Amino acid sequence: MLDAARQCILETGTLPVSMNDVAEKMGVSRSLLYFYFEGVPQMADCLFQRYAVEISGLVEQSARSEGDFGERLRFLFRAYLAHIIEHGPLINIMLRERNMDSPLGEESRAAFRSVLRMLSQDVSQSLEVTAREAFVLLELLSSIPEGLARLQRAEGLPVAIAEETCDRLVLAAIDEMRVRQD
Repeated sequence: MLDAARQCILETGTLPVSMNDVAEKMGVSRSLLYFYFEGVPQMADCLFQRYAVEISGLVEQSARSEGDFGERLRFLFRAYLAHIIEHGPLINIMLRERNMDSPLGEESRAAFRSVLRMLSQDVSQSLEVTAREAFVLLELLSSIPEGLARLQRAEGLPVAIAEETCDRLVLAAIDEMRVRQD
């Protein structure tokens, strides 16, 4: 059921899919879906939790690492690129929905805020920028693997080139922030 919901969301590129869409994709009745889920938001929340655990683990591993800040961020964004190439932009689609429109349950939103806070603090401390600047930088940097994954899927960009490009762009952005402060 979750895989069918995932396919529907990825096909439309948006969350407003219906239980009818998911049921049709599976070839079952809508009432069967309602037996397991209250609606599409609950399905989306379950999908988010499936992938959020993986991403949270990578962020925590990076935060505990003693390595260079640029290398830690490069590692994270390369992992995010690999995730999007493998699973599609599902998490990105879900996170576009803000506040009241979010399909995510409170537990998922809290987990996302926790990961974002951990990353923002690392960026803020490492680059000596405000929390808001750190958040904006993370938003901008996230578009790099998202765009490269889109090119890889649509136009067959080789994964190795996508990875190298992601690395170069992330490190260049970090270097630019460092230079700006000097």
